[in-house]
Amino acid sequence: MNARPIVALVAAILFVVMALTCSAQDVCPHPRLISVVGTAEINVPPDQAVISLGVESHDKVLATAKSENDRRVKKVLGLARAVGVEQKDIGTSSLEMEPDYSEEKIPRLLGYRISQAIAITLKDLTKYEALMTQLLEAGANRVYGVRFVVGEDRKYRDEARTKAITAAKEKAVALAGQLGQTIGKPWEISEEHGGNIFSYGAFANTANTVQTRSEGGGEGAEESTVAPGQVIVRASVDVSFLLE
Repeated sequence: MNARPIVALVAAILFVVMALTCSAQDVCPHPRLISVVGTAEINVPPDQAVISLGVESHDKVLATAKSENDRRVKKVLGLARAVGVEQKDIGTSSLEMEPDYSEEKIPRLLGYRISQAIAITLKDLTKYEALMTQLLEAGANRVYGVRFVVGEDRKYRDEARTKAITAAKEKAVALAGQLGQTIGKPWEISEEHGGNIFSYGAFANTANTVQTRSEGGGEGAEESTVAPGQVIVRASVDVSFLLE
């Protein structure tokens, strides 16, 4: 079979496809766009504290060290429940048991170290200082950190995102106006994502992050040793508008 007619047919098909592609590009040219970034920030007083602490015990006898550690941990957990902390807001995150040796040339076994880490979410900040004192008195001898957060933060994230979109539109209108243009419908919207400790997933591509700002002052500031400050909820969106 002569291959020349087949080659000619393939060439003709490629020519038609290329012609149609060029025609489509002429009909649908790249749109005229203006792209802006809108940001917003909301300051919210925290209403919860996440307390990370630990109970560490040491004794020459492993069973004694474990028994002492269990007793103190039970007391710590009981105190948390006594002030109204729900069971789901109390968790033992780790348990470590290890021998403890001297630092001599020939190490000697000094005993055993038992350590448990506990996380408590306190939803009533008025009880924070009293609870912390009681926890330490009950046997908690390690405080790894305390974070002040907003429990029901969804509405604040939504509000920040809405304000960010409004800010983006206002910026696009101002920029286009300087060029004697007006904006049309949005072409593309995406949300920037941050990498902070408190990160809130994807919202069509918007960075909603939360961090704690330390701020003192206010009534009762001299009577308290705690200044939770404010939680900052941020949002940032990228928006492209058609130019008219």
